[in-house]
Amino acid sequence: MGNTSHQLENINVNAFRKMAAKARIFAGLFLICIILPSLALAFVDHFPEDRLENESDKNDVRIHVNNVAHVSKKKIKKELKKRAKLVHDLWEDMFEHDHLIEENQPKEDAAPVTPTTPVPPVDPTPNPVPVPPVDPTPNPVPVNPTPNPVPDNNVPAGYPGATPQAPVAKGYGGAPTTPNPSDPQTNVPVEPAPEQDHPTPEDIKKHRKYAGLQVGFYDDTCPNAEKIIKDGMVRAFANDSSMAAPIPRLLFHDCFVNGCDASLLLDQTPSGERTEKLANSNGLTVRGFYLIDQIKAELEAECPGIVSCADLLVYLARDAFVVSGVPHFDVPGGRRDGMESLEANVADNIPLPTNTVDQMIDLFKKKGMNEEDLVVLIGAHSIGVAHCFSFRYRLDNPQKATLVDPRLAGVMRFTCTSPMSTVAFDTTTQYKMDSIYYKQLAGKRGLLESDDLLGEDPRTKDYIQKFGDDEKGWFSKLGKAMNKLASIQVLAGDQGQIRKQCRAVN
Repeated sequence: MGNTSHQLENINVNAFRKMAAKARIFAGLFLICIILPSLALAFVDHFPEDRLENESDKNDVRIHVNNVAHVSKKKIKKELKKRAKLVHDLWEDMFEHDHLIEENQPKEDAAPVTPTTPVPPVDPTPNPVPVPPVDPTPNPVPVNPTPNPVPDNNVPAGYPGATPQAPVAKGYGGAPTTPNPSDPQTNVPVEPAPEQDHPTPEDIKKHRKYAGLQVGFYDDTCPNAEKIIKDGMVRAFANDSSMAAPIPRLLFHDCFVNGCDASLLLDQTPSGERTEKLANSNGLTVRGFYLIDQIKAELEAECPGIVSCADLLVYLARDAFVVSGVPHFDVPGGRRDGMESLEANVADNIPLPTNTVDQMIDLFKKKGMNEEDLVVLIGAHSIGVAHCFSFRYRLDNPQKATLVDPRLAGVMRFTCTSPMSTVAFDTTTQYKMDSIYYKQLAGKRGLLESDDLLGEDPRTKDYIQKFGDDEKGWFSKLGKAMNKLASIQVLAGDQGQIRKQCRAVN
């Protein structure tokens, strides 16, 4: 190590000497080539005439201009040759000096000096500990299912273009047997899922009659309940106009699956099974849960354990329509919260954009609603947006593409850069509830295929035309249809519970 340090010092000293020698040579060249010739010419050009006469060649011709004499061309050439030779000699001396310096330096390609004592190579990790090979999957860490699962191609199952999925085995209560990684790994016997028992329209009407719902339900127990909910919606809408549309959609998706019991709001249930929120029809597109959490916290601070999450969602959906332009309408209260939420119950209970009119009417009839109710509630599409995976497929099918308005097709192609891109149902008044959307459907300019079909089917097209021409009439029908929707299979009396927070049972 000592020899190596000494060599480095010699190299540094020689490099410095080389640079200093070059600097001196260049300074000399600058002095000889630039400074001295300029001074010499200035001095020679002003010699007195008698001095020039003795030093000039006999053949030189003197020119007298204002008593100033000029040197002949021959003499200038002679001086320039002399100067050039001097510069050449200096360059030769500089190269010779550099050569001498380089000879005294060790060559880069020379073999390194072997130290007297061999030095072992330095290990960058002192005291290395042998590490055994890592098993890629030993004792996997439990991961809870995400509330918004995203398929590989971003298209939920059941929609056009979705990735085919293998059938899921059913377990207790009709739920899939997807294990909860947080629970101990035990073998659970698989049982076939019982078919969901849909109440008949007569059962629903009878249940509504004795449900115990009434307007002003909280007037005595929590007088400010409806005001707290309305104020929360007004604040949210003032901050973000797009917050109105998701709330009625939450109510619709909740009530059409086992009734209006706020089961869609649950993140988990005591059984640990996957909840409605994780279903393909919900996970990617439903939102508004945080607004409900905030309002529920205010209600609990005002009157703990009184207002149910089911009633909160119904009142909030009404207020979402009101802030968007619908006249106020009364909503009865008295619902209680469910304690079960199963992803498996969502299938076949939520209408899809690819449904035919027959399929939609049949589904609504199972819930105790008719063709007019279907068309009235479709008017909620006056506000909000649709994801491209729910309608872009229409342009990929030559037969379906001919049924899409050319201008609307252009909007679809321009906007849909990915399946999760969105387009407003009504681009004219996106945040205002009005009858313009019905006029678009009458003109065959509906974004969703299922909506467009309603404008052509003889059972529904008259309602489309009627509500497009009579906005006030539609508003009147909307309040009644919303109350009809909000009374599907409600829990009342001592059924269910009043949750302290809407994401979990007590």
